[in-house]
Amino acid sequence: MEAKPDSDTKTLLEHYKLLKPITSGRVGWLSNEEKTKLQKLWGLLLKEFTTSEDVPVLHSLTEPQTNDATKADATDSSNDLASLSFEPLVSISTKDEKSKPQQNAAKKQLQSGWISWAMGNSTPSTPISGASTPEQEDEETRRQRTETVKERMSRDGLQTAVGAKFVPLFGEQLLKRRFRTGFWQAATQIGDPDSWVLRFLRARNWDVEMALEMIRRTVIWRIGQAIDEISFYGESCLHHYTMESGLAFACTEDRLGNPVYIIRVRANVARARSILAIKRFLCWQIESSQMLATKSDGKVTMVFDFNGWCRENIDTKLVRTLITLLTNYYPETLGIVLLNVDSIIFSTLWTLISPFIDPNVKSKIVMTRNANELAPYIDPQMLVSELGGQKPFAYKYEMPTAEENLAMTDEQGRKTAEAAFVEAVAEYEKCTQQWLHNSNEEAPSLDDNGRAQAREALRKSAITLDPYIRARTLYHRFGFINKDHSVKF
Repeated sequence: MEAKPDSDTKTLLEHYKLLKPITSGRVGWLSNEEKTKLQKLWGLLLKEFTTSEDVPVLHSLTEPQTNDATKADATDSSNDLASLSFEPLVSISTKDEKSKPQQNAAKKQLQSGWISWAMGNSTPSTPISGASTPEQEDEETRRQRTETVKERMSRDGLQTAVGAKFVPLFGEQLLKRRFRTGFWQAATQIGDPDSWVLRFLRARNWDVEMALEMIRRTVIWRIGQAIDEISFYGESCLHHYTMESGLAFACTEDRLGNPVYIIRVRANVARARSILAIKRFLCWQIESSQMLATKSDGKVTMVFDFNGWCRENIDTKLVRTLITLLTNYYPETLGIVLLNVDSIIFSTLWTLISPFIDPNVKSKIVMTRNANELAPYIDPQMLVSELGGQKPFAYKYEMPTAEENLAMTDEQGRKTAEAAFVEAVAEYEKCTQQWLHNSNEEAPSLDDNGRAQAREALRKSAITLDPYIRARTLYHRFGFINKDHSVKF
């Protein structure tokens, strides 16, 4: 009998009213037509594994970089980490070409008058909140702007947190990866490769060819930006001030079981870090979110807390970067966005810009003013105290330690774990190939031809390999992520 998922016509917000997670288009709830399209996409992917050319690594952390932070700030063209396009927020992911005249009008409006002032586009006559101009910056201010966690640990006389040197999976070269390698590094993050592939089908309205192209571009982007290296070195390569300030962090879950990230708008000061730093920080956070989102099929909720915000905290580049990442390279990751703000100025600003935001993004945005209005989405017992909830969590950044990453220096342990992972990948591919040729065309099952056993073996091997190829995170230190990859907030 064909599964009966929740109707696609229900909006995301209606699922919160019903307290029912979205099941449509997910593993366990696929229609026969959807299963057939998943099969077709797997067939194309397996072919891609054997025919695609090697992909160059454009921004290796291991290789010396030349003034990346300075170059990123100077050009703002996003050719450094993430290769993101900085299109105006009002046009992100918009497919309707007819809306461009309206978007251009909105852009002009946003760049004029008090709206431009509120968004930080005009030049103030005096420094904001006592901020120093570049000429007035002392050595400590300049260091704060660029110093990584690793550099701060070295300055404090602490042992480096990652004592091993990065080595790619599958015996790959340092500056090149095969498409297959990049694919499996990403597709095993949430446990089930089918779930990862299905994200792209849903994002492209079940158009198989378009989903394949999106996966192709995502994998090439991940390889080019050395996402596997960012995961390997973890917080060591991140901007220390951004981590210490608690700009963004996960600390609880919502009523549908999605991990909740709190973005403290007041902690965002663009002049205190480079563009490169924020891109790398966001990439690392989204990668880490996938370990926290195994129960929610990779989906996360974001709360933008505007408590104590001022003009210099409004950073459209950060928001554009975040949405571009989630839209282009992490599809189906963004759940709802809660803008928690009680401000007449912001409400007026939102009224002006909201008509020009892409409908798909806008449908996920909810305006709230306090804990009571957050309650339909986050249980008050799970809402952290700084937002008026009952959960006694206070963010305090503790830097990583060498002890928590000892497995990364165990070469023999990694060799054994990686061999098991490589074998599990090969077995999963073999079973999937058989599944494509032998399954029931009228009612295909995702578990046919040994795929269920191969999937479980692959999941376990990925968990075993993880501590050898990924530095532990603050979410491990908070106690949210357990050794078996189960999550408890």
